[in-house]
Amino acid sequence: MPLCQLDRRERMEKIKPSLTSVFFILLALSLIFSCFRPQLQKTQAMGIYHLVKRNETIWMIASAYHVKLQDLAEMNNITDFNSIKEGSVIFIPDASQVIDDVTAHAKTVKTAADVKTKKDISGNIKDLAKNRNVKEVKIAKEAPVAVYKKEASPIVQSSTGQQPQIAILEKPVPAKTIQGQKIADENIEKNSKVKKQEQGKKIDKNRFIWPLRGSVKTNFGIQPNKTYHNWIKIVSTLGAKVKAAASGTVIFSSQLKNYGETIIVRHKENFATVYTHLKKRYIRTDQNIKKGETIAVAGETDDAGDVYINFEIRLQGKAHDPLLFLP
Repeated sequence: MPLCQLDRRERMEKIKPSLTSVFFILLALSLIFSCFRPQLQKTQAMGIYHLVKRNETIWMIASAYHVKLQDLAEMNNITDFNSIKEGSVIFIPDASQVIDDVTAHAKTVKTAADVKTKKDISGNIKDLAKNRNVKEVKIAKEAPVAVYKKEASPIVQSSTGQQPQIAILEKPVPAKTIQGQKIADENIEKNSKVKKQEQGKKIDKNRFIWPLRGSVKTNFGIQPNKTYHNWIKIVSTLGAKVKAAASGTVIFSSQLKNYGETIIVRHKENFATVYTHLKKRYIRTDQNIKKGETIAVAGETDDAGDVYINFEIRLQGKAHDPLLFLP
């Protein structure tokens, strides 16, 4: 064999261990660097806005999102369940994803609930039949014992003229322990602090700025015609700039039936602002915006010919008077 081939083989045998060590070094470095990569944290949304579609009812929506009907009505100031119309926007508390087909989803939930109910009833019947004797014995052992008072008690005149003594069952009075009373006091104090914090949130003149230069034509709440408004109507001039009342994330930017061009922005601490009857929108959904940034222009007119927008402020989905938060 030629000497050159021997030298080549020796060189290759020397190179192999070095390549193996380099590979493991690169692998170790990649693992180390991966540990220092910034971790992305996804925060769950504290509620969503549902756009009511044709044939959807408030009962279907509550069932599909697993929300109590009363809670949903209070959050959205709904007094008449039959007043929900196509194109309305309903806030769903604690939901993280919009359900496109509420009707189909509600049917699925109802079917699953019916099946579970049937299984529970069947299982309870079997358990009742199986443990019938055991339960009867247990109940007999745990039955309360009648205690007769020696003191004077009501007397009933019998037909024989005798006066039998009436047995009176004394109910045991639960004793309050010092530890239980301490826990109850702590819970009361905790609840009072939470209520004070919520009350503080409901009046904060420095939280938002006016979205539009103009004057308030219609106030929040009950109107002279007995209707209820979740917003205030601000009148201004044609083409006036509409600005974000606070920094946040756009969660809705589209046209809504009966509301025109609409923008909804989510802010910190479960606040949201709603801008409706806009002429033109400048922002899109999922866009982050800053306080005072121009998001739209005004141009829609009311029956009197005044240019206006409707403006809402919601806390945890429930509408509050915007004048409590505006300077």
